[in-house]
Amino acid sequence: MKRRTLLGVTSASMVSLTGCLGATEYTITDVQTETTTPLGISVEIVEPNAVIEHPAQLAFTVTNQQEIPIKIRNTGIWPFGLLELVPSPDTQDAGPGIILWTDRYEESRYVDAESRQNYGVESTPLVRTLGPDETVEATYDVHGGDIIQTGTMYVRGKFEPPVLEYTTEQNGSWDSLLPEITVELSKNSLI
Repeated sequence: MKRRTLLGVTSASMVSLTGCLGATEYTITDVQTETTTPLGISVEIVEPNAVIEHPAQLAFTVTNQQEIPIKIRNTGIWPFGLLELVPSPDTQDAGPGIILWTDRYEESRYVDAESRQNYGVESTPLVRTLGPDETVEATYDVHGGDIIQTGTMYVRGKFEPPVLEYTTEQNGSWDSLLPEITVELSKNSLI
């Protein structure tokens, strides 16, 4: 196949660039976390840019800050389950969300994940114990093609607002953990 060069760019290169023109790339500019429980929750930006080549990434960490074991319960995958970003902290007015994706959804027998637009979760509770001072981390992707709005977004469980539930042997009942986690998204249009 012959390639023609136009101003130093081959016509094959021009074709690959046309898919990028007019696309939008996004950046996670800030993440804030507030919680007051025996569990410490933190979120760090691993990769800030959701671009054509790759998604942005957030690392979620939960730490047992007590001197006793704490049981953590969720559905789908342990410990955080399916997460999403929603535009309002009010769970009743949250509106449509952005799925936070991880390949662990596809690997879990409790998640039916055909794609980022078509997924579900079994209600089977996954319970594991986090020992004193023990930490668990999970990384989630934010795909630019899934972003429907920018600005301040809030992390919630996808099918139930709490991020997880926890208990101790002394407590006997399950408490919901719904930390205030905000994620700031901005966009950059490509020319």
